[in-house]
Amino acid sequence: MGRFFGFEQPVNEVFIVKATVTQVMPALMVIGLVTGAVVPLQPIVAQSCNYYAGQAVGGQSLNVDLCSITRASAKSVDFVYYLGQERIQSQANCQDGSWVTFPERQRNRPQSSATQQMLTVVCGYQGRRPSSNNIATVFDPPSNVRTAPNGKVLCAIRERRTIHTYGTVGAWYYTDACGEMGVIHSGQLKFQP
Repeated sequence: MGRFFGFEQPVNEVFIVKATVTQVMPALMVIGLVTGAVVPLQPIVAQSCNYYAGQAVGGQSLNVDLCSITRASAKSVDFVYYLGQERIQSQANCQDGSWVTFPERQRNRPQSSATQQMLTVVCGYQGRRPSSNNIATVFDPPSNVRTAPNGKVLCAIRERRTIHTYGTVGAWYYTDACGEMGVIHSGQLKFQP
């Protein structure tokens, strides 16, 4: 018998764990069972729908599923976020700076820079579908793409090239130029007419 995620399994059985990428935290590695040994495979490349907002007060990673963001009304936005590995369905009230979690219907207010960043991203997000209006040129490289405005650098764009943008948060544009969602400062971009 071998152990897999806390469950005892016969060594010679083959089993598959199904999960969407948005259900798997970026630091989690896919593992396989080969004759009773756990063998780590390559890390999963984060889906571009994932946005890391930072660390919550309790120390958990806070990630927003950008693909889940939908406008519910003029002041409300529905979205999903992950606190650690827990998936939480929510609705932000962008006028009063709070959000409600479901099914508990618990009202929350930011207690950390991560939860404040989560609300800023959710309330300012304008969609993921690129169009010709959302193509920009990085005109004076190198230019950093970051996890959040003034956050950790995801990658540097080292040559002049075009990128897709997906909405704004302040003076920053969302982009998937690094293979996952990040932000780049508007001062680094020129938009095509």
